[in-house]
Amino acid sequence: MKRFILSFLLLTLVFAGFGQKHIRLSFTGSPSVNWMGTNNTVADREKSILGYDFGLNGDFYFSEDERYSLLTGLLITNIGGEIAYRGNSDFSFAGVTLPAVSKIKYRLRYVEIPLAIKLKTDHFQRTSYWGLFGLSTMLNIESKGTSDNGLLKKSSINDEIGLLNLAMNVGIGLDYDLGGSNSVSTGIIFQNGLIDVTTNNAFSDKTIINSLKLKIGLIF
Repeated sequence: MKRFILSFLLLTLVFAGFGQKHIRLSFTGSPSVNWMGTNNTVADREKSILGYDFGLNGDFYFSEDERYSLLTGLLITNIGGEIAYRGNSDFSFAGVTLPAVSKIKYRLRYVEIPLAIKLKTDHFQRTSYWGLFGLSTMLNIESKGTSDNGLLKKSSINDEIGLLNLAMNVGIGLDYDLGGSNSVSTGIIFQNGLIDVTTNNAFSDKTIINSLKLKIGLIF
């Protein structure tokens, strides 16, 4: 968490340093529904779980009319999912031996840096509409796991999760002008995982995380 705070302050200073350019900052929070998928034939996606993210975003506009921008930021993202493993034998996971048939709920926390192209319409009755497409790079800072048999109870599973995650973002939404330079932004973001987030050697698989987020932000 200390690293996040330092990174957050650094990013704020960087944005402030570009203050004479056409940049708008926003504080955002996004409740989300998250689920994990795997290509392993002995593992299946189970329940989706709720998550959230929050942090600072910046729109670097290419023109004064705010039609096109490069969006980036720094977020703390809490996501995960539940996977059911149905193997032929017991397997080792996070330092314990789990039965061949086990369900594991993953709760993962990342520092996320999105990078996207954002397109926005002209204002219509104080409202403008936008769409975005891009990628998010995520650095894992905490991993917890809970198994259905009680052997894991929000236990640390850092050794079972890769340090990096990469996802594609696609979204649409709208901004409502509050007057002056302030606006409220809201939208729907679909985040599709691109790389394997797990490192367990007991299974040969690719396990990704997908998310559907309701983005809410205050633009300054």
